[in-house]
Amino acid sequence: MSDFADDGADSNSTTLLTADITERDGVVVVTIIGELDMASVHTAEPVVADAVSRGKPVVIDLSRLSFFSSAGLTVLARLDDRRRHEPLDVRLVADQRVVVLPLRLTGLQGLFPIHPTLDDAVAAIRQIGRPS
Repeated sequence: MSDFADDGADSNSTTLLTADITERDGVVVVTIIGELDMASVHTAEPVVADAVSRGKPVVIDLSRLSFFSSAGLTVLARLDDRRRHEPLDVRLVADQRVVVLPLRLTGLQGLFPIHPTLDDAVAAIRQIGRPS
């Protein structure tokens, strides 16, 4: 698990982000928790890159984010660019406004299938025959 804590300009505020990788039914699951912003994106991005390099379907669980900035959108856009050069099956878990609204407003909601729960995302992958 990767953790990042950053004291911002206001000494009373702390930004915390955790990102970790697990496997579930042959699917690589990236769970990102906290605030995904410019101060923490350097923690999340390598974890996502590691997950997709494993050659298995990937689910990125964003359901426990409390903040999702343009830095998070950039991670997804870069992942989409990578997908143009190699076959990647990536799905997102998000049902909260803090993630879904920025995706919708920027037109990025169509980059990856979005599921309301991790169970739904894994089941969708299994329905298309991966993993066997």
